[in-house]
Amino acid sequence: MQRAENIYVNERAVFCEGDPHGAMGHPRIYLMIGESGQASCPYCGRCYALNSAETDNGDTAATGS
Repeated sequence: MQRAENIYVNERAVFCEGDPHGAMGHPRIYLMIGESGQASCPYCGRCYALNSAETDNGDTAATGS
């Protein structure tokens, strides 16, 4: 089994659809990154984590997905 991929993002709302071009794709699922700073996809296990550049008030500079 392949290790889950870590993806660093700038927004708390992200989506995952696995690998849309391969056999590892899955339905698009939306995830919210909570206070822990990360969220994992229940389908493929990809971990989405906030970049350290996020501001203290929750604003972000760029989209991330």
